[in-house]
Amino acid sequence: MSPSDRVAVSILIPTHNRADRLHQMLQSLAELIVPPERRIELVVIANACTDSTPPMCKAIAATLPFVLRCVDEPQPGAAHARNRAITEAQGEILAFLDDDVTVDKEWLTGLLEVFDHYPADVVVGRVTLCWEAVAKPAWLTHRSAHLLSCVDYGEAVRELFTAGEAISANLAVRRCVLADVAGFRTNLGRQGSRVLAGEDTQFIAQALKTGHRMFYAPRAAGRHWVYPERLTLEYLGRAAWANGLARIQIIDRLGAGRRIKLAVENGIKYFYYMMMESFSAIAGYQKGRINHRIRRMTCQGVLKGLGRMA
Repeated sequence: MSPSDRVAVSILIPTHNRADRLHQMLQSLAELIVPPERRIELVVIANACTDSTPPMCKAIAATLPFVLRCVDEPQPGAAHARNRAITEAQGEILAFLDDDVTVDKEWLTGLLEVFDHYPADVVVGRVTLCWEAVAKPAWLTHRSAHLLSCVDYGEAVRELFTAGEAISANLAVRRCVLADVAGFRTNLGRQGSRVLAGEDTQFIAQALKTGHRMFYAPRAAGRHWVYPERLTLEYLGRAAWANGLARIQIIDRLGAGRRIKLAVENGIKYFYYMMMESFSAIAGYQKGRINHRIRRMTCQGVLKGLGRMA
């Protein structure tokens, strides 16, 4: 196979019954600036879809600047969908995008720029929040924005060193990473309406642990749709709880001493944040109430994870 025949980048989009959001995503990909010397493929993984996702993909395929394949994956779960995407991908770079992200026309250029000019095996693209469906709340903080899939470290390329700094909404890896990371753990991650987390964090943590380097690409930018129902204490609390649980589940080994220390620390913090959340509610301070709820529920998730290990 000649270099021009090789697939340079596989754009991989797992989706579950969100044909409308996916259609908007694919429309943004139709506007991409594609370097003429790079061969690109697009693979949509229809994960237990019962809506119009497959026919919609077929209808829009002709408008795209690269080949689109829609592949059925009947086993529900984000990790199952991403693992199927890996097996289907032919590219040297595997670029994961969420189905509710729309990308800038320079997204691919910005992604390749970092892979080409930095010692990067993992690249995290910028993700800002799209406020078309709901007004941006005054109480939004960096912590709550991250739970809504915001990743924004400014205008400069920089190296990242911890798995928690990245999410899979806009994430790319070199194929060589797969030699050291055996895909996404299927006991983690969102499954239907279950708000779980951690399959992407565990994947990235393993990549970093085995010596791969991760960089932030500001020009590889996308916008993540904000659903009104996610701007609630209940949703943000569940998401924070899932993140706390995932922090423990992705640890390979945790000795008894470390477990006790984490349990004590998070138990104390849990009651402190519960008290501060109550005070904030009484005072009518919504930003403080939400911030302390997120911290409290993160601690609760950690404690739940430690309890499962006992």
